[in-house]
Amino acid sequence: MKRGENFRTEFKRFLKAGDLSPKRKQKLIAQLKYITSEGEGNFFVGIEDLNGEKWEIFGLTEEEAEISDFVLRRICQETEITIIDKKIFQTSKGLVTKYVLVKTPSEELQDMISIGFAGRVNSGKSTLIGVLSGNKLDDGRGSARAYLLKHPQELEKGQTADLHFAFIGLDHNNKITPLENPLNPEERARVLDRAKRIIITLDAPGHSEYIKTMIRAILGSDSQYGVVLVPAKDEYKLMSGEKMRSGVWRLDDITREHLLLMASQETPFIVIISKVDRVKPAELERVSEVIRQTVKNIGRLPIWVREDEDIKIVQKEINHRVIVPVIELSSVTGDGLNLLIKLLADLPSRITQELILKPALAYIDKVYQGIRGTNVVVTGTIKQGIFKPEQKVKIGPDENGSFFEGRIATVEVFRERVQRVKAGDIFGFDVKRVEPKKLRRGQVISDIDFDLEACRFFEANIVVTRHPAKISVGYSPVLQTNTIHQTVVFEEIEGRDYLVVGDFAKVKLRMKYFPEFLRVGDRIVTREGSTRTIGRVTKILE
Repeated sequence: MKRGENFRTEFKRFLKAGDLSPKRKQKLIAQLKYITSEGEGNFFVGIEDLNGEKWEIFGLTEEEAEISDFVLRRICQETEITIIDKKIFQTSKGLVTKYVLVKTPSEELQDMISIGFAGRVNSGKSTLIGVLSGNKLDDGRGSARAYLLKHPQELEKGQTADLHFAFIGLDHNNKITPLENPLNPEERARVLDRAKRIIITLDAPGHSEYIKTMIRAILGSDSQYGVVLVPAKDEYKLMSGEKMRSGVWRLDDITREHLLLMASQETPFIVIISKVDRVKPAELERVSEVIRQTVKNIGRLPIWVREDEDIKIVQKEINHRVIVPVIELSSVTGDGLNLLIKLLADLPSRITQELILKPALAYIDKVYQGIRGTNVVVTGTIKQGIFKPEQKVKIGPDENGSFFEGRIATVEVFRERVQRVKAGDIFGFDVKRVEPKKLRRGQVISDIDFDLEACRFFEANIVVTRHPAKISVGYSPVLQTNTIHQTVVFEEIEGRDYLVVGDFAKVKLRMKYFPEFLRVGDRIVTREGSTRTIGRVTKILE
């Protein structure tokens, strides 16, 4: 006698042809869906559950085992459940068969657009994403953002402290399929199944103490588009303070940095002037004018989106990375919301067939250990190519600059198993045949035959965007590029003794602790306190 069934395990004495009748089949389908609702489920035939408390072995004849196998497979086919393992045990009472079941992986989520959201603290990023995913206006007290905030300090302050992924499902009529509770797996699956387009949103923190996380979001997420939220009333107050101090109307430093980082990534982005229901018309006009001038100063052309005709222009021109659409919006009254939804529905995908056909490569953003039924799970965004379950992969570099092999057991998108992920998609891989302690953020995972080499030294062209003093050889800021986050040392500054704000230069940099995988063209940011430089890798050195 043993303990009875649980939410992952179901026992049956045997299955017979009568179990394929509509009423009994429906009961079995419900049981199979239940035990596979959160991953792998175990289904035993030849054992009977006794009142949900104990089980007892009865055993099967060979004929009973064959009939039970036939019935189970028929039901699994109709239920979109896959048998991934089968073992037969010989007992003193007969045969016992153990099946391991999972939900059949979906085809790839075809039309997926990723958008990174940035903005200063209390700009309304989480609220807007909650309004869009739930298709319901906010109550003015942040009710729409409730499911996006996970950590205790976030719930206490109502502020984002970490990166949060969410998704918005648009149907064939470009209408949002409401997701009232993103934590409910059945509801997530329903929205994903119905969606014609999935809009992945990455909500980054806006508070200055989480600046490294914000930069990681912009540089490491590989989002196809960006959104910068500017809260109208708060921005006006900050601008007014700056006007009193310096006599100049200018955006807050954090807002300016978000715009500059988006532009430096060459990512098409949108500016949303949020919370317009709380600002006076004259104040909104002043904020709009300063945004217009700032966007022009960073080399882009702002275009206000006020009607459907404006969206057609944006759709045609946005990928040329010249225009910046601007929308005035309120998550409480709904002003501008329909225009934003139409704009998001019409944004062209920036993932080309050429990018999909390249060898598979992705940077690891997070590593999770201890998830039941997995070895180690890694997440991130696919930079190029295609990854599939059972694919052999190369991962690294480790602290010695070496790469090691592994195998992808399963592929998930928002906890939904899929048969493949392609360039631009976010992913969750259960990686087998690797030691979990060898994995870390900033490493790459690639096709097994991808020619990877770690680098310790590299050259880059940079511009100093913020610095109160001067930068000299030996300066050691933190480098951020892709999902890499490591201290670097300025080894050489070509043609200069030092750099100050506004200077451009070619520099030679050294990874301080261990090598990383970089490629020519990678966008980089270095930072230390209020100091910032932005640039691009120009040469990989031995």
